[in-house]
Amino acid sequence: MSRVLAGLGAGLTAVALLLTVSCTDSKSGPAGRVVGKEREFECHTERATTGTKKKTTRNRQVCGWEYELTTRDKDGQEHEFEVPSYVYRDCRRGSSYPSCINR
Repeated sequence: MSRVLAGLGAGLTAVALLLTVSCTDSKSGPAGRVVGKEREFECHTERATTGTKKKTTRNRQVCGWEYELTTRDKDGQEHEFEVPSYVYRDCRRGSSYPSCINR
């Protein structure tokens, strides 16, 4: 029974992660000229509950890259926002966002 629950929990976690990634809007920021790019390796701690009879909580560290673009609109305002890795890779400085995606 505990293996079934563990498998179910892992499956639900995977589905939630896929939904988060698939629902991320590739046009997450305002249109404009790309004037800056930044990426950081970030880590954060997640709490996980394990065990069947004894509920034990343990912390685990999750690390990954975060990607940001900075655009400047027609009014001269700069906007910084997070983007997926493929948008970061496709949009170079000086290119027009969001038309630079998947060129």
